Amino acid sequence: MRRLLMAVGVILLISAPALAQSNIEEIRTKSSITQGEFSQLVMDIALGYEQSTPDAVTAVEKLKGWGIVPASWEAGTTLTHGDLALALRPIGIDLSVSKPDGEVSGVFAESLLWREVGKLRDYMAKRLGHGLSANHVLDAGVDRAVSPSELD
Repeated sequence: MRRLLMAVGVILLISAPALAQSNIEEIRTKSSITQGEFSQLVMDIALGYEQSTPDAVTAVEKLKGWGIVPASWEAGTTLTHGDLALALRPIGIDLSVSKPDGEVSGVFAESLLWREVGKLRDYMAKRLGHGLSANHVLDAGVDRAVSPSELD
């Protein structure tokens, strides 16, 4: 029984990298995303959306209403690097693109959003009227809690 478990364990260890590699290749070859899918990514990453992410059409409409994506965006239109650069410029993210008509992959868009998540959350917080984002919460009460009461 012990040998059987060890044999199964060895087989799983050998096959795990092969399975992981196939998933990585699948992600790398993922087709381009639409403006609606990008809007969903923005809602998931930048807003920390805790409810279920709305469908692509609703996500685009919400972000249009908040002034985050251009009014010309449509949920089913393929996202290009030029579109992405124009949408991110007001946030303070300068994206230099060599092929503005090139399609954006989901992996590229997601990694870019995660890399610039601080700027995105600050912009969203200001745009939605929250002041600072959750990244910059200042706690003024820590010193108060440990200071002697006579040092008010």
